[in-house]
Order: sequence, then C-alpha cells, then structure tokens
Amino acid sequence: MRQKNWGTFRLLETKSINEAFELAPMVITVKDIRRIQLSSLTDEAKEELKSYTGLSFEEAYSVYYKENLSMEEIDQQAALSKTDIDEEVSYLEITYSVENKDSKELQFFSMENVTFNDDLTYDVPSKNFIHSGDTFMGTKKISRLDYQPGELRKGTIGLLVDPEAKLDWLDSFSFTTDDIADGESHELLVDGTSFEIPLKGM
Repeated sequence: MRQKNWGTFRLLETKSINEAFELAPMVITVKDIRRIQLSSLTDEAKEELKSYTGLSFEEAYSVYYKENLSMEEIDQQAALSKTDIDEEVSYLEITYSVENKDSKELQFFSMENVTFNDDLTYDVPSKNFIHSGDTFMGTKKISRLDYQPGELRKGTIGLLVDPEAKLDWLDSFSFTTDDIADGESHELLVDGTSFEIPLKGM
C-alpha cells in the first residue's frame, strides 16, 4: 500500500513479464503488468481521472464524423461520454522500456493500442494517465521527441478500468506498435506490428 496525494493504492495483481519484443531496430521490453486499486481519492484526483473516461476527441471524431457534426459538436459528444469516478477505481499499469539499436534518429510510438484478456482495448495516447519517462516525451506521434541513436527510455502506462468491464484477473495482454519512420526524412522504414503475451499461469 502506498500513499500519494491522490489517495490509497492497493496492489491487486502483478504479472512479471521481463520479455523483449523486437521490431528491428527498436526493442521493447515489457517489465511488469499490474492491476491496482485506487481508493480514498481526492476530488482533484477524481476530476483528473474523469477526463480519461469515455471517448477521447479522436474516438468521438471517428464515431460521429459521418453524421456531419461540427468539431464543436463532436467535442460535446466526447464530453458527454465522460463518467464520474467513484470512491474507488482500478487501473492497469504497464512498465516497459524501449531502445533504439540503430545508428540513426527514429520516430516511433511503442504501444499505440493495448488489449487485455482479448477484450479490453485502449488507445494509449489518449487513455494513458501516467505521463512519465517514455510517455512524458509526448502522447501524439507528431509531438514526440525522436529516439536518438542507441537511446534507451523507460516508461509507465496507466489505464483506468471501467467498473462495468468486470476485470477480475489478467489472462492475456497484447500491444500494437506504431510504424518506425526515419527521424529526419519521416520516410516509413518498418510497418507497425502486434505482439501477444499469454498471462495465464504466470
């Protein structure tokens, strides 16, 4: 149990992975996946976490753009989809590292989408509420700092679990990467791919 200025954290489950996944020349090492419960939340924390519920603007746009809604109306739909955070909420935390083994600067986003138990899928850039290390470098492809030659970054991703999702344990985890592009010319070098990690019995 650890106290922060948010509330009380209780560890529900840990899966130690320590496995490297290569999309040459980038290597992603998934360290741990944890399920954590947050309780005794401050009002400020609840308000901040609420912004990560419901639809992001990008998700709302993909749902509503066919209905000829204005950008403002799409933004309103995204706002209406947000839900209040209760006294307690659980989240999934992924700790990982990314290394550029190339001799040139590369543009890359290691985990664009992640899926738990073949069912619960997240768009990481819009749903990650922990901005540290790698993810602190920018949540949008365009705003991210490129990986320098030989650079190693550590990152942590935090994703809220909808109470209705009924996630009682972790059976599987998969993630989809972004394409790898040249940092200077932005030329496509390697197509993004998906990796799967079975978690049962771990």
